[in-house]
Amino acid sequence: MKISLDFKKMAQRVQTLAIVLGLAALASAGSQPAYAADKKAQAAPAGEFKIDPAVQAKSLTDIPPIIALAKVDCDPVDAYLLGPTEFDKADGTKAKGQLYEVACKAGPGFIVTSVSPTEVGQAFTCSLAAKLAIKNPGSIECVLPENKPHYAWLTPVVQPYLPGCQISNARVIGSTSAEPLIDRYEVGCGAQAGGIIDYAQLSAKAPTEFKSCLVVEGTSSACEFTTKEQMTAVLKPIAAAADKDCQVNNARFVGVNKENDGMFYEFGCANKPGFIALTKMDSTFERNIPCASAAGLGGCQFTDAGVAAADAKGTYSAMLAKGGFPCTVDDYNVVGTQEQTKRDYIEFKCKEQPWGLIGFVPQPGSTATLRVNDCFIDQTNRKSCTFTTEATLRAQLDKLIKIAQPGKGCDISDVRYIGESDGIEGAVIVEIACANKRGYIGILAANRNSFADTVPCKIAKSHGDPVQCQIAGNGTYASAD
Repeated sequence: MKISLDFKKMAQRVQTLAIVLGLAALASAGSQPAYAADKKAQAAPAGEFKIDPAVQAKSLTDIPPIIALAKVDCDPVDAYLLGPTEFDKADGTKAKGQLYEVACKAGPGFIVTSVSPTEVGQAFTCSLAAKLAIKNPGSIECVLPENKPHYAWLTPVVQPYLPGCQISNARVIGSTSAEPLIDRYEVGCGAQAGGIIDYAQLSAKAPTEFKSCLVVEGTSSACEFTTKEQMTAVLKPIAAAADKDCQVNNARFVGVNKENDGMFYEFGCANKPGFIALTKMDSTFERNIPCASAAGLGGCQFTDAGVAAADAKGTYSAMLAKGGFPCTVDDYNVVGTQEQTKRDYIEFKCKEQPWGLIGFVPQPGSTATLRVNDCFIDQTNRKSCTFTTEATLRAQLDKLIKIAQPGKGCDISDVRYIGESDGIEGAVIVEIACANKRGYIGILAANRNSFADTVPCKIAKSHGDPVQCQIAGNGTYASAD
């Protein structure tokens, strides 16, 4: 019944991946004589690489078997021989080959080394090459128009997740070294929020997944091209659906729900206490969780606990009064949540209810009804009351049994709470064991100030009553009652 997050699934879906940058593959291609010579020799504006049409045409003819050998899923639209290279093989020996750049109809452009008709080196994307070039100026980069900028291929990929995104910048964050084999990219969309794309590595099969920048905030995959204001703006429609009066001033991703089909987001409000909203995976609003009820989710960070509690006390007091239970809430305890009805199970402490109050309280937006009882009834089932202890309840029963059975010397030693009475509304059936071995089945009146009836265990047994004493040794007092 408690609110909980499936932290294992959340970690798998949300937290940063084990990142390895594949620098060895890039470093081995770091010095390309033909490419470097041409780049220095040509005099194109801004140092652009001058493409030889003849080399380009032959490269496009040569590249299909090389792609097939590399097992890269690519329909080539352009290719270019960059020049010879030498690199260290896995066994420590030196190998020579020819570097080709490839542009694909869909997916990332890449560079691959052809060693022989039956052998190729590890392919690496233009984005990885661009990442290395930032750290090591002069290292090889992609030159084909279709691969410039290196993230041009991402535009159609992000549209289902970021409609209308005009990519202003992108970077490869890193890659996994175990299944699923993906490269993780951050995409910036200028004036609108960008996000994170997980895309299958070259030669690998993996589903494409999107994560908002809020989801990876605070991790090593945190966004650099999207501001916190842009992140928050994306979620404002959710906040409006949850609480139209909230003036959103902050937001954060909290986690994935235990069913793994929704996400929790916290919102801070400039004009009132904030809240946590649950959405479906498509960001459709599900329900609102007040900060006062969010302990099971780790609590709120944008709303002071004292402010949240004070706000909740007033709200709960009003709800209880409307439901016919006068209670100026001094304190409360959220025991858990009934997900099916979207109600919290809450214990309340207030002077108007000396025997406590506990039960199901609808969350904002829930159509379920309020259903609360005192702690005498709670003792028949969940036994969740803490403000009103069992010792307090027993003391009241001890006082009342002495009134109901005067002169019998009953000092209560044990109590069994049986259930609510079918015949008297609000009454509770209890079994009472006395220290002197007398015992009774009692019906505690709805006002809790008297017993509607008390029947000695021996008489209940002799009459064959439907409710019998069960406490060990109860009703074995030697004298007849």
